[in-house]
Amino acid sequence: MALKGKVATALATDTGRVRSNNEDAVGEDPDIGLLVLADGMGGYNAGEIASGISVTTVLDLMRRQWPELRHGEIDADSGHSVETLALREAVEQAHRTIHSVAQSQPQCAGMGTTIVACLLHDDRLSIAYVGDSRLYRFRNGRLEQITRDHSLVEELIARGHYSREDASRLVRKNIVTRALGVESDVGVDLIEETAEIGDVVLLCSDGLTDMVDDNQIGLTLDRHAATLDHAALELVTLANAAGGKDNVSVVLARVDSSFARGRRWYERLMEWF
Repeated sequence: MALKGKVATALATDTGRVRSNNEDAVGEDPDIGLLVLADGMGGYNAGEIASGISVTTVLDLMRRQWPELRHGEIDADSGHSVETLALREAVEQAHRTIHSVAQSQPQCAGMGTTIVACLLHDDRLSIAYVGDSRLYRFRNGRLEQITRDHSLVEELIARGHYSREDASRLVRKNIVTRALGVESDVGVDLIEETAEIGDVVLLCSDGLTDMVDDNQIGLTLDRHAATLDHAALELVTLANAAGGKDNVSVVLARVDSSFARGRRWYERLMEWF
């Protein structure tokens, strides 16, 4: 279902203050409620090829799949909605395409990209991601990181080798443990969350989170939630003011009203009993 008038969005991407080219890519399709952000890596210009392929592939495949989905159904084996599984399939197809290009084009050898994609449907979020690009939710004045980075830092913390404070000082932040296109196979993590009126969803590359801490991000969203374009530009400005050491990209979505499908009328009715 089209989300016009129900969900507001804003996208911004910037090269930063150090890099000569922008290897991030962002995209959206408001008609199906899809947001995508990717942060590429690789040799000369290959990173931006990888991120561009990933965003384009996910958008194109989801647009084609959308009319054929049995919306609202839950897959018995995985417990995920068909919308979430379609999003995973699109990300996996992006991975295969990038890997194929990297193998066949010498100038693209070794290229890869992170990705975080979010589908807003039926008052829910379907999230699929690989790498350390993040999705946050700002709700009732509180910023919460929903995704968990696929990074060396997070792996070492999870295994108990470092505290988060020590890891932030002693381990390189930007070593990812998963990326699209690098290996023959990739694991795509899936998350499903509810969406509430007033929520602001933030997708971002590490060019933001390496430069701006979560507290400052939350304060910025709190101040500018009513004007998402301003919020997006302010986050980019903050990252650049702090050094702009990497490309910085943000995608924002604000839930202004319910976008539940008609099949859920009975759920709303039951709230009265």
